[in-house]
Amino acid sequence: MGFEVDDEARKRFMHGRTGDHVMGVGFECDVCNFRNINKRDVVWNSEKDLNTLRYIRRASLDVMWSRESDTVRDNFRRMQKDWKSAQEELTIGNVFPKMGRPEMEDKNGIGVAVVMLHTSKRKGRYGDHLQVETIRKTATWYMNAYTAITEEDDGTLFASDDKTMFASSSPTRTKWFQRFQLGMKRRMGVTRKQDEAINSEQILALLETGEHYWKLAADAQEKRGIANIMAFVVIGYGASLRGEEVPLASIKGLNEFWKESMSRGLLMVTLRGKFKGEDNLRWHLVPIVDVTSSGIQVKKWVRRLLFIRCHVDGVEEGPLFVNEAGKQARLSDYNSDFQMFIKQARERHPNVFSSKVEVEDYNLRRSLRRGSTTQAHNNGVPASTIELINRWRKKEAAKGAEPGLAMRQVYTQALSALETTLRSRGSNSEWLTARRPWLVYQVSNRPQTHCFNDHQQMEREKRVNIPI
Repeated sequence: MGFEVDDEARKRFMHGRTGDHVMGVGFECDVCNFRNINKRDVVWNSEKDLNTLRYIRRASLDVMWSRESDTVRDNFRRMQKDWKSAQEELTIGNVFPKMGRPEMEDKNGIGVAVVMLHTSKRKGRYGDHLQVETIRKTATWYMNAYTAITEEDDGTLFASDDKTMFASSSPTRTKWFQRFQLGMKRRMGVTRKQDEAINSEQILALLETGEHYWKLAADAQEKRGIANIMAFVVIGYGASLRGEEVPLASIKGLNEFWKESMSRGLLMVTLRGKFKGEDNLRWHLVPIVDVTSSGIQVKKWVRRLLFIRCHVDGVEEGPLFVNEAGKQARLSDYNSDFQMFIKQARERHPNVFSSKVEVEDYNLRRSLRRGSTTQAHNNGVPASTIELINRWRKKEAAKGAEPGLAMRQVYTQALSALETTLRSRGSNSEWLTARRPWLVYQVSNRPQTHCFNDHQQMEREKRVNIPI
């Protein structure tokens, strides 16, 4: 098979093929399927009934096109050849049961399929229709409702420590329905819109813009908004975190390990949260160098936001990032402001950003992580190391993890792993990789005054209200 030309592509999915009716799933005409769904005949002057027939035809064609034309043709030809040859020399009656079913019942879930097709026409986020993965949620809510209504208990098919599978008589679990979903996916395709990666030079332009507006800010509330975005950016980029992971940063953990970690030239970001499927909150400690080799000042912006939370809001624990209601923030609370700063940074540094990339292509969800990973590749970091770092959440959520460890125990383990990494790379005390070898910071011999809780430092900050 080669590439399909436009004419071939237009013909696909618009017609049936000889042999589609014997490809392993039941086939009934549009009118029979209408009767199975509605338990009555079609009213031919009803526009709703006629429209339903169109959707039924589309669902039937999607089932057929879940198999390629070559497969359908070869299966049907082999069936004809074998049967004809046997009939010439053997006495064989009709070995097939009668096609169709006598009862009027929708056993294959074509009614749900029609609803899914109708749902697909709603406008999506990036196109004029919804994506397949979004449409599949229709089958999910139907399955949940069906099981709740029927209260079926057909027994357990499979069970392990962390997963159980149950038998179900739901129409959305039939072979026909699985073929329908596959055919629909092949017809509609999958459009993936990735967030644009942001590189270190663009991060520096963004932070410079933040610094500019920080100095112009008239009050603590304006500075809070700037610090929220900039701290989010440096943590997400420096730790290669997904956007939804950054708001898990904890004030308590940052304060507790501030002096200890800064003496090592790193910032220990403490994340407090739980994974999907877990019942308990857990500590996750991720080290970042306080200043990267490209000049990204991680500590500076985290320290500013931490000061606002501790001395303006007067809190000692809880999330570092909060929304206007004081609850733990979501990345959606900051994304529009992040894009606003991207726009301002482009105007101030037009040579750093590509004019072909839209501002809306940068998002907190993945832009920071993709940029950090790309930077790692460019700096020659082994793929295995990048995979290890980017899969930290999957690794810690795996079987055998210890969810009950206290924060101090987790910190001790993180330091132990860090020292092991340094020794394995033959490092000396002048260089620190902080488990992320592409973010290297040279520790100078000047006195270390990184302690956030240092008395003299705090008194100075109180006098200037917000640290500059």
